[in-house]
Amino acid sequence: MELNWTVYNPETPAERVLIVGPSLGGNATHQWTPVAAQLIHEARVIFVDLPGTGLAPVWDDEVEPSLDELAAGIAQVADKIRAEEGDVPIWFAGLSISGAVALHVARDYPEKFAGVVMVASAAKVGEPDRWRERADMVEEKGTQVLVDETVKRWFTPTFRAQRPAVVDAIMEGLSVADDHSYAQLCRALAEHDMREELSLIRIPVIAIAGERDSSTPLENVEYVAETVLRGGLHIIDGAAHQVPVSHPTEVATIIRPLLHRRRESRVVSESED
Repeated sequence: MELNWTVYNPETPAERVLIVGPSLGGNATHQWTPVAAQLIHEARVIFVDLPGTGLAPVWDDEVEPSLDELAAGIAQVADKIRAEEGDVPIWFAGLSISGAVALHVARDYPEKFAGVVMVASAAKVGEPDRWRERADMVEEKGTQVLVDETVKRWFTPTFRAQRPAVVDAIMEGLSVADDHSYAQLCRALAEHDMREELSLIRIPVIAIAGERDSSTPLENVEYVAETVLRGGLHIIDGAAHQVPVSHPTEVATIIRPLLHRRRESRVVSESED
C-alpha cells in the first residue's frame, strides 16, 4: 500500500528521520506538528497520512483491511527516504491506530528502523465485533456521528475548555475523513492482535500512555513495554488519548534522546538471542 507523506522541515540536515502517523480519522499534520516543532533541529520529520485522511487517497479496495498493509506502506516510505538521503537512521512514531501499526513495523521491518514509538495504543485494541459494528455504522451514517462522543475520549474537559480552537481543528479531521476508508481501518483494527508476537520484536519499542486515556487501558500499554525485548514505558500525567496534541513538550522530551541512540543498536544481534 502506497501512503501519502510530506516533509515538515525539509531544510533540516537529514542526520536522522522521524516518521509520524496519526490516529484513526486523524490528520498527522494537525496531531504531530506541536511535537515536530520541538524536534525541528533533531530530525527530519515526515508526516504520513492514512487512507482517506489528510491529503491521502481513499482506501484501495483491492487491498484487504490489515495493519500489515499499513506497515508495508510505512516501510516503503522509509525506503524512499533512504533513496534520497542515504542510509540515515529512521524512527517511526504512531498515535492510536498508527501506534498499533508501529508494532507491525517493528516485527516485520527491523532492518529498516532504529526503533518505534507506540503512543496511546496496544498489542490488541478493543474488541473485534465492536470495530466491525463501528465500520458498518460509519459506512451508513458517516464519521460525523462519531464526533460528539469521540471528543470526550480524546481530550480532557480541562483541555477542551482551555484550547477549544485546537480541539475543533482536530475533530474537523475526523468529520471530513472518507467514510469508507475509516470503515476499512476499523476492520483492520478488528484483526489486530500481536500479543503472542511481541517477543519476536528485536528493535526498541517505546510506549507512551496518557494517564487519563479511557480508550487505551494502561495495563494494555504496560503489557507491550514489559513483553518486548527492548521496551520502555512513559506515562504522561493528565493526558487523555490525543497525547501529542495536549502534551507535545512531554512527548518531544521522550523522543529526543531516542533519536540520538547509537546506530548499531538498531537490531539485536544473533549473539544476544
